[in-house]
Amino acid sequence: MPIYFYPSGHHLPLNIESIGNHWNQDTVHRPQGYPYYHWLQSNQGQGKIQIGDQTFMLPEGAGILIFPFTPHSYAPMYHQWETSFATFYGSLASDLLQSFSQEGYVLIENKQHLMSSDWIDTLIAADQQGSSDPLRTSSHCYHFLLSLMQEKQGILTEQHPLYQQILAPVIKEIETNYDQNLTVKQLAGMMYVSPQYLARLFNRFLGQSTSQYLLNYRINRAKEYLVAQKHLPIQQVAFAAGFQDASHFTALFKKKVGITPMKFRRLYH
Repeated sequence: MPIYFYPSGHHLPLNIESIGNHWNQDTVHRPQGYPYYHWLQSNQGQGKIQIGDQTFMLPEGAGILIFPFTPHSYAPMYHQWETSFATFYGSLASDLLQSFSQEGYVLIENKQHLMSSDWIDTLIAADQQGSSDPLRTSSHCYHFLLSLMQEKQGILTEQHPLYQQILAPVIKEIETNYDQNLTVKQLAGMMYVSPQYLARLFNRFLGQSTSQYLLNYRINRAKEYLVAQKHLPIQQVAFAAGFQDASHFTALFKKKVGITPMKFRRLYH
């Protein structure tokens, strides 16, 4: 039943504080809550959750996200209770979960499509192999939160016909050829739709326009190049991530991340 704690020096929109799986869960009582977002998932057995004057049963396959400083307690019921968990923080978590903040928790009773244990197991396996990467860790947490929100809102995005027919091929094209001179017009033409219609679909399912998604993807790939290839010149990083001009890349990177590419690299080296 491993548990890992992560260093707090990374300046990312999402940061994991701790993560664990196959945990033999004991009784926990936190009258002041926990300082970070806390995802608790029931893998085997059943637990009882108390938040304020509300009581929830957490059967196998269910999970609950408890917000920072929300008083709570939980305990196993009847037999041994095995859980997985993750605690995390960051400005992006607050933004994504703002609509649920008044309740102080998000309860997921049917986890059929959430598969949250998969990302926890993946990160722990990487830690055990000594290949943990803060950027990828943050990315896994981000995709988990998106899945959680889609599940809670009853929107199974990736199963929607429009997502499958139009967005999935476009996203695959972006992820495969982001280093090429891709344009929104080309991506829309590939699916025989207008750029405006494609942008509406991206906004509907992913909360951002086509151009924003393409830019964000390229920025994230640039971050990986900056960290993983510390001697690669900034100009080459820009070209490798799909930007045609190094100065334009630097300006966009600073606008999105808040610091220049060189300063971002120094955070890790």
